[in-house]
Amino acid sequence: MDDSALVVGVTSILAVGVYGYLGFRLAERPVSAALRWPAMQFALFWLGLAGSTLLGGLLSVEATVQVPPLSLVLTFLYYDLLLVCVALWGLIGYLGFLYRGRSILVPVSLLYVLEYGLLVYYVTAGNATSVSVTAGSVNPVYSTPVTGLLVAIPILILVLPEFVAALAYFTLYFRTKDRTVRYRVTLVSWGLIAWFLFDFFDFGALFGGGLTGLLIGRLLILLAAVVVLLAFYPPASVRARLGITAI
Repeated sequence: MDDSALVVGVTSILAVGVYGYLGFRLAERPVSAALRWPAMQFALFWLGLAGSTLLGGLLSVEATVQVPPLSLVLTFLYYDLLLVCVALWGLIGYLGFLYRGRSILVPVSLLYVLEYGLLVYYVTAGNATSVSVTAGSVNPVYSTPVTGLLVAIPILILVLPEFVAALAYFTLYFRTKDRTVRYRVTLVSWGLIAWFLFDFFDFGALFGGGLTGLLIGRLLILLAAVVVLLAFYPPASVRARLGITAI
């Protein structure tokens, strides 16, 4: 049995529950008519993450007993790329609306249509020939991996807009005196920044790697999502102490 794959599989299933719960709760929250579409985009971000995480988690669970077949890995990967692009489209659309006060639907849609096309090209042109299981995650191995700008551009699109948008959103903290708004802006912006940092970089290695480091890294990702949940639904003790309200 591959213990690393088991850790990734179990924590992925836990993450699906957290992301899915957060997405459904956010989809149900009451908002004004002007905010309804951006609010649904934010809920779609978490639901898209739930779907993407589920696909990866299922492959890791199978990898605990056998290496998944290449055909299944590639099929899941194409779905995963679509879910990730839809999720990020929702996030950037939501944060952009809050920061600018108006919809940026068209440029964001064009950006992530381009991103999906580049990612699909990367996978297809790479000519995957086998499957590897590394640190519990299942990925195809490419015989002719794409290099240069066609790799750099989609990576930058995956990384930069999210950090820039989250930091821009945090600047709204300085534009209001409302305690609830400040609390929510702080937790949402820094919770998202932490989530992307924990997801993109191997923080588990800071704890010595191995199964313990892997587990800590995965749990940090979950903790960042819980922080965002607490931004909208703070416990009663926090509401009383800080003088804030929940949705």
